[in-house]
Amino acid sequence: MVAMIAWLKVHQLDLMANEERRKHGISFEVDFNNHETVNISIKLELTERVAVKRSEAGRLDIQHLAEMQDTPAYADEFWTLYAGDNLLAEWSTPKATA
Repeated sequence: MVAMIAWLKVHQLDLMANEERRKHGISFEVDFNNHETVNISIKLELTERVAVKRSEAGRLDIQHLAEMQDTPAYADEFWTLYAGDNLLAEWSTPKATA
């Protein structure tokens, strides 16, 4: 379950971030075979982000969009970390994807 939830947080963030979708978007059933083994069935309501626009010629153009990413809102775009006068690390804030 941990690996699946980690995957969902990257590839189906809308399922994890929306309380209503979480209530029904993940379900499972357990069938006990005996005292040592079980069968587990996991059901996920997965989605795919797609934009559909009508072109000037009248045809429908379809574009598969990248999944939303959980990028925290940072106050600054560039960060540095020092220990005294020693620069330990520096990095740029990742750009949010839409």
